[in-house]
Amino acid sequence: MRSTTLQNNGIYYGWVIVALAMMMHAIVTGGTNALYGVFALPLSEAFGLSRAQVLGVTASIAMIASGFISPFAGLWLSRHSPKKLIMLGCIALSLGFFAMTAINQWWHIAVIYAVSWSVGNTLFGALAANTSVSNWFEAGRGKALGIAAIGMSFGSFSFPPLITWVIVTHGWRAAYAVLGCITLAALPVILRWYRDRPEAAKDAPAPAPTGNHWREILTSRDFWLIGICISICFAGFNGLTINLIPMAVDQGTSPTTAAWLMSVAASFSVIGKILFGLSADTLGPRKALMLPLATLIIACALLWGNPDFYLMLTAAAFIGLSSGGAIPVWGALIGSYFGQQKFAQVMGMMNPLLVPLIVACAPFISWVNETTGSYNTALATIMAVIGLAFALIPLLRPVNTT
Repeated sequence: MRSTTLQNNGIYYGWVIVALAMMMHAIVTGGTNALYGVFALPLSEAFGLSRAQVLGVTASIAMIASGFISPFAGLWLSRHSPKKLIMLGCIALSLGFFAMTAINQWWHIAVIYAVSWSVGNTLFGALAANTSVSNWFEAGRGKALGIAAIGMSFGSFSFPPLITWVIVTHGWRAAYAVLGCITLAALPVILRWYRDRPEAAKDAPAPAPTGNHWREILTSRDFWLIGICISICFAGFNGLTINLIPMAVDQGTSPTTAAWLMSVAASFSVIGKILFGLSADTLGPRKALMLPLATLIIACALLWGNPDFYLMLTAAAFIGLSSGGAIPVWGALIGSYFGQQKFAQVMGMMNPLLVPLIVACAPFISWVNETTGSYNTALATIMAVIGLAFALIPLLRPVNTT
């Protein structure tokens, strides 16, 4: 029987896995993260909650629950068949969407997001997708992770207008049903084309389970250095992105015009995923980590004072480069420092480190503006913390990138 490692046209089967990871990124990012704001208004009207309360029982609960589950999910993905776990995550997420069509109490939302969303996000989202790509790529890992992460941008572009239209024309329950159908449609695709590792594609015995490396990982200096630097980067671009439109509106820009800032950021995030992913392969992930941090500093400098709209557009481009580029660089760092067998467990254990700064940064920026009348103190704080990340990078041990 012809080996399935190569397709008929001679393409490495790992690129099929990249395409599947791209699909997973698109569904999870587009169907959950990009829609928190879209569902905030209809859910607040349906259950008599404020929009802040809706975001609390959806986005906040999902993020916290995912943080608790993520270390265990990483361990499961490293010890068991990723395919089976990914299919479980797909089913859990789709069932969560369908369950939302039948709720009649606000606390039902919290339960569904805490259970179905968290399981779906960890076993069908970025952790599973990045693990899948890393299992198939060692050389060129950064490029492969960057290309797969383009699915995040596609999901963020395509899902909000589609789901908004469904909500307006058919209601929010129908919108959740559509999301459930889209997610469930991915299940046969995973079943047919997903392969755990190259050994599986060649019908060779899979490597033995790698065991539990909790102590080894937690006592690794590189684990903590990478986690701190990445959390600073993720918190910075997330906080700036959330506050970008309010910044523009404060400068007198109309909300409709200010929305172009998000489009520019999303467009440049695609460039960042590819460009910084390639940089992780050529420069090495340690040096490549400096790139998304540096672009954040440039963005903060451009937003200083009272920038006009064109300067804000330029800042949005740099924010997009940082947000897109940080994702493949993070995966390349974990792969280079911990190897393929520990990749899932390390990324799963590192995810909770990202939550506190990410949750705190956006409200901090808004609070500073409300209390001082300016964003400058918040921008200076972000740049100072990024400076700390730059000081920590040389402490990472050198790795062989050849």
